[in-house]
Amino acid sequence: MIIEEYDIKNLDCAGCSAKIESEIGKLQEVSTVHLDFINKRLVVQYNDKVEMPLDRLNAIAGKIEPGVLLTYKGSEEESSEKKPWFVVLSVVLLGISLFLHGIPSVVMGLLAYAIVSHRVIRTAIKELFSRQLFAEHFLMTIATIGALYLGEYTEAAAVMILFEAGQYLEGRAVNRSRGMVKAMLSLKPEFAHLNTPKGIQEVRLAQVKKGANILVYPGERIPLDGQVLKGESTVDTSSLTGEAEPVLVIPGSLVYAGFMNSNAGLEIEVSSNEAESMISRILGLIENASAKKSTTEKFITRFARYYTPAVVGAASLVYLIPLLLGFPGEVWFKRALVFLIVSCPCALVISIPLSYYIGIGLAAKRGIIFKGSTYLDVLRNVHTLVFDKTGTLTTGELKVSNVLSADGIKKEELSSVLYTCEYTSSHPFANAVKASFTGSFHPADLQATSEFPGKGVLLQYNGDRLIAGSEAFLRSYGFLSFMDSGSQSAVHAARNDTYLGCVTFDDAIKPRMKENLALLRHYGIKHLSMLSGDRPQKAEQVANELGLDSFYAGLLPEQKMEKLEEIIASAKGKVAYCGDGLNDAPVLARADVGIAMGKIGAQASIESADVVLLNDRPEQLVSAFVLSQKTNRLVWQNICLALGVKVLVMSTGLAGVSGLWEAIIADVGVTLLVIFHSLRMMNKHDKLDK
Repeated sequence: MIIEEYDIKNLDCAGCSAKIESEIGKLQEVSTVHLDFINKRLVVQYNDKVEMPLDRLNAIAGKIEPGVLLTYKGSEEESSEKKPWFVVLSVVLLGISLFLHGIPSVVMGLLAYAIVSHRVIRTAIKELFSRQLFAEHFLMTIATIGALYLGEYTEAAAVMILFEAGQYLEGRAVNRSRGMVKAMLSLKPEFAHLNTPKGIQEVRLAQVKKGANILVYPGERIPLDGQVLKGESTVDTSSLTGEAEPVLVIPGSLVYAGFMNSNAGLEIEVSSNEAESMISRILGLIENASAKKSTTEKFITRFARYYTPAVVGAASLVYLIPLLLGFPGEVWFKRALVFLIVSCPCALVISIPLSYYIGIGLAAKRGIIFKGSTYLDVLRNVHTLVFDKTGTLTTGELKVSNVLSADGIKKEELSSVLYTCEYTSSHPFANAVKASFTGSFHPADLQATSEFPGKGVLLQYNGDRLIAGSEAFLRSYGFLSFMDSGSQSAVHAARNDTYLGCVTFDDAIKPRMKENLALLRHYGIKHLSMLSGDRPQKAEQVANELGLDSFYAGLLPEQKMEKLEEIIASAKGKVAYCGDGLNDAPVLARADVGIAMGKIGAQASIESADVVLLNDRPEQLVSAFVLSQKTNRLVWQNICLALGVKVLVMSTGLAGVSGLWEAIIADVGVTLLVIFHSLRMMNKHDKLDK
């Protein structure tokens, strides 16, 4: 598979963009295609290498909307916005015609029409030759020529003026929405202060290699991921996590691109290049999110294919049926023109993806990454929410609470064996052991090692067989009696055939988790459940404290999948799984929506889930559900608004109440209305942030 990205120039019609995407998708060499009208970007996945694909793509795009040009991504600078001064001239001429009478008035009206309509008519002629008879410019030209035929020179010119002005304002509004989202996410500086033998040099990020040292001054954003070598400061992580609380960083602290350095200089050793940095990965996810379309977007795209032909067909019937029945043709011809003008589906085709685009941008600003509008859409239908325990409902910051050694065994021996066993493991229990104990590990003494996920670790080390893991894991090796750890989580250890004892762990429930679970119920969650590999007593304690509806404990990773399948089979509505993303990848993938509550920097969290909560706080989970519901309400408000006004104008046009003025308002005006209605959600949330 080969994926190519293209920039699109001169694409002004949202309805045409859907047609272009559909036609490209029919090509034999194309596997998948996504055209993002808002960002003017085309992504095509080919089955194999294709020779000169741009020629075929441009031929398809130019046939549907003449003048459209596709180029390879980044190959050309974005063209400057052209202001339609000819529209202003036409307005002046049309205004003059209103003060004249007779032939001078007609001449001025026709001149105003000719000036303002030249671009639309030129495009319409190209559409005619390419047999795009349902294209917007062609239908607008037919409608206004019909008005001229009826002697409505003022209306014909005014319709074209409103259409061109609307097209210009529509482009400005869409660009504004794109600019607002990009501004929220433009977190990465272009240059870094590189520490070289020749002194400090300002270089582009692409020139900075891993292992290089960079300086970040107070008030600057950190340009690349890395580890602090020198300096102590506080950093503002809100640009990525949505959390405004300052974080202290000292030598040894990990920092990420996009963080704002507050009050002191830092020297940082770079750990990733520009393309691999945390902010680059996140921005990449957001840019590609529009490719995973929601069910509503797919429906509107299909609907738009039939809407225009249906309305044009209705316009023909509005004229022909009364004419055959003996009614005046001139009256019903004018009423039919109303249908032609409102036949463009652009208001729907623009507003729906724009609403999701804004919703995804607002979520990203709060440290919530949706990997597609489909997940933003599905989340509102989730009625069952299943949690992992450690690192999700609880902090995951395990600490050794008790060291319980067996009779005749010194605690030092137990802790030494545990340290050796867990040295190469990244499991939360292993990290807690290494943080609590000190010991020695010599790679040369390690003859063999095996780690069994969810069970334990087996080592052949310096001639001894060392075992660390759960009680069930040690039972499988013949051990029968164990120290009693009560309801707490425990890791047991043995050397050769001797049981040494166990250590227990404390893991606190996350702050405000209970209150946020109650809020989730308020927003539509009917059933809260937990899947845990922990001991049943500990899992029951957590479930009771949080008021969960059910819990399942002592589960191995494969058993979690089996249990989730059972929950999905019996659930009403969609099922979401919320885990830390480290060892829950299969379960996250199987759920209708996989949500990772992973701290920023956790690569597994970003890669495995459909939704990523970067600051690892339960408040973000509630925010994700709220944004999902608000975005969906916005989408359906726009659909009802666009279709409602169009149907109203067609109905009143049929009755002779509405004319061409009202029709153009129902077309261009409603498109602008739904765009600004979508932007209103962004402005509203910006005010709340302030």
